[in-house]
Amino acid sequence: MLNTQELDLQDRSKYINIVVGAVIGAAIMFLAQDVIEWFMGVDFENPSATSSDVPASIVTLLGRMLPFAKWIGGVLVVFAILIGVGKLQFVGKPHDMKTQSMLDSA
Repeated sequence: MLNTQELDLQDRSKYINIVVGAVIGAAIMFLAQDVIEWFMGVDFENPSATSSDVPASIVTLLGRMLPFAKWIGGVLVVFAILIGVGKLQFVGKPHDMKTQSMLDSA
C-alpha cells in the first residue's frame, strides 16, 4: 500500500509529531486524577475521609468519570502510537533517499 517513495521528510516529521503528542497526551491523562485531587484536596477513591468545600455530588461524579477517561485515553494513545510508528516504518531515512536518488540517476 505504501512504499518509501510515497512518503517524504515532511510526512516523517508529521508522524514523529503524532507519536510525541500521544506520549505527552498519555502523561497528561494518567496524571490528571492525581493533579485534580491535589488541587481540590479530595480523595476520589475515599471521598468520605476528606473534608473539603467541594460538594459530594461533584466528588462522586469526578470519581467515576476520571478513571473511565483515563482508560479511554489510554486506548486512544496506544492506537495513535501504533499508527505513528507503523507509518514511520515506511518512511525512508534522509540518507536512504539520497542513496536511492543516486542509484536512480546512475
